[in-house]
Amino acid sequence: MKKHAHRSLYATAMASFFLIPTTHAEVQSYVFNGTLTDFYSTFFSEATNAGIDTFVLEVDVETTALLVYQDPTTKSYTNVVARFETTSSGGGGWIWTFPTPNFDEGSINAVTYNKAGDMDSLTIELDFMQSGYRYVEYVTITQQAQPFLWLGEGFPLVLSGDYQANVFYDLVAYDGENLSWQVTGEGYTTSVVGTFSDSDFDGVEDALDQCPNSNLDDTVSFGEFDSGVPNGVDADGCSLMDYYAACEAEQSEPTGFFQPTYSGTSYCEQQVGYQAYRDGLIDYTQLRTLRTTLYQYHRSGG
Repeated sequence: MKKHAHRSLYATAMASFFLIPTTHAEVQSYVFNGTLTDFYSTFFSEATNAGIDTFVLEVDVETTALLVYQDPTTKSYTNVVARFETTSSGGGGWIWTFPTPNFDEGSINAVTYNKAGDMDSLTIELDFMQSGYRYVEYVTITQQAQPFLWLGEGFPLVLSGDYQANVFYDLVAYDGENLSWQVTGEGYTTSVVGTFSDSDFDGVEDALDQCPNSNLDDTVSFGEFDSGVPNGVDADGCSLMDYYAACEAEQSEPTGFFQPTYSGTSYCEQQVGYQAYRDGLIDYTQLRTLRTTLYQYHRSGG
């Protein structure tokens, strides 16, 4: 496993853009807590269903599961869910469902982690027989604001934290051809216990994050001058704006009894752009744009 050495924000050698994950156990556990906006169950009356307003989804997945599909934004696994339980409650009623998936031939036991279109989603699909019943279960959790998945080398990771993601779950049991019972819920998460912590939601685990309170503006800007260049985050959890802010802080520190007035791009600021270009975080056109925007900012008296 690659380890990152501690560096100051304005170090000239920035790491590559990709996060190297820490080691995790062969079984990962996720707990999704949240609020329901819609709920239906065949176990309850219409009035009781209307009062069910909270949910807890608990999932154990085996990281040694078979990877059946992969592209730059997607990973799909089969025979992966070891445990899946749901609790829906509120208004004096509650229902707990917990049929354990099995791996008989012909059963479906799949999880897909997807980051396509800058919209993270986690999908669980189960279809299996147990004790004479057929269980068909479907869950999808979709990004509402910040990303919540890490999708690099190795098994995907789910972000822990108090954040919102859209949730839909549908659990149906069949007795032969007849529907025996159904539990369906829709809402959003309020907290998630996943596999890594990322307090500033920059995609870098807290244990590796050298900038725990990153500036995550969409683009790099200097005062009123917006370059339009994406504000990328490197493997140390530091954005381009973090590095430029560190340069500005360094520049403003007194160096003696006389503090000269400085105008123009500093050496530190120049190196941020050059190093980001060398590491592939920006292209040459974006490098030139950053230099031009910095020049305009300093020329304006910034």
